[in-house]
Amino acid sequence: MSTPAAGPAVVFVCGRNSVRSPMAEALWKKTYGEVTPSSSFGVHPAGYPDGFMVNVMNEIGVDLSRFDCRTADDVADEPCDLVVCLAAEAEPAAREFADSRGARYERWQVSDPAMQDGHHGERLEAFRISRDAIAARIERFAREHAS
Repeated sequence: MSTPAAGPAVVFVCGRNSVRSPMAEALWKKTYGEVTPSSSFGVHPAGYPDGFMVNVMNEIGVDLSRFDCRTADDVADEPCDLVVCLAAEAEPAAREFADSRGARYERWQVSDPAMQDGHHGERLEAFRISRDAIAARIERFAREHAS
């Protein structure tokens, strides 16, 4: 897929900003490049990015090992035309953030791979599935909003 010329400035929201929203932020940047701003936050941010998330993003050439989990206050001054909520538990905060910014709101259903039980390989595969679901949703968004 060629890099789209531009898209809305987006903020991705999830519960801890350690798995789905950092992946979405990075995949948005991978799709749109530096042309379109993206950021993310968690309602109750973790202290560090999830190691499984870092591993599956490394598989596609994206290093998130130094990602800083953020709060809504941390991204309050970032550009924002669209807020995408990736976790049901984050929906009230994500809607409030969108409303306060006058931004469009969308809810993308993406399973939380951190909830996967099982051995290492099974857990890693769950993270890949979520990563790929987010990537596919961003690609579909880019196609639907191409000029």
